[in-house]
Amino acid sequence: MVEWKLAVTAAVLTIFSSTTPSCQAHPFLPSNIGSTINTFYKENPFKGAFLTCSIKGCSADMVAQFIASKREHREEEDRRMQELEDHPFHTMVKKATRGGELSSELEGRHKFNIDWSRSLVFILYGGLYQGMAQEFIYNRVLPIFGTGTDMKTVARKVAVDMGFISPLICIPTAYIIKGFLIGNTFVQSLANYVDDVVNKGLVFKNWSIFVPVQCITFSIIPEHFRVSFVACISFFWMIILSSILSG
Repeated sequence: MVEWKLAVTAAVLTIFSSTTPSCQAHPFLPSNIGSTINTFYKENPFKGAFLTCSIKGCSADMVAQFIASKREHREEEDRRMQELEDHPFHTMVKKATRGGELSSELEGRHKFNIDWSRSLVFILYGGLYQGMAQEFIYNRVLPIFGTGTDMKTVARKVAVDMGFISPLICIPTAYIIKGFLIGNTFVQSLANYVDDVVNKGLVFKNWSIFVPVQCITFSIIPEHFRVSFVACISFFWMIILSSILSG
């Protein structure tokens, strides 16, 4: 009887040990998902950069559009309420709306219509420039100044990125895209950029965010994740900046 139990136990253990590798290799385990993502970005840097930044650009633009839409709706709501107050029977209207019925009605009228042509521009801008172009700049051009992660190498890369690439290429490109959306000429777009640099300290605001970010980018973040890391930071930066500029 004891020998029979031992034989059954051994058989169960053999079956379990033979099935364990297949369980570990399940494609939906977190470790395998992370490994797949890591391999994709390492083997397809430009595709990964385009995919990440085009999605980021579209998402950030939609958030910005939604914020602007809500702001316009609130302004329209305030205008309607002002018209009601100016009406001879505004006192009666106030009493009727004290419970929020009219405000709720006006609030319910808000409809968010996506400007797909604008979103397409940001998809292309995000994917082609912030994605593929910055992948080339970060991992093909800037290594000219060193391939290590020591302080001197990182400082050189950050200095070139913040002192040359950002103020002369990166930010002006965003103004050119914005100018294209609203019908400005190339010269008008650059003039608006220069005006914001001189009068609003635009470059200094950019440096206050991205100097420390780029120090982390070039010292800690693996090469194949650098563009994606910067994309995450710039996503929130674009939303904050859009809210400030449209406020």
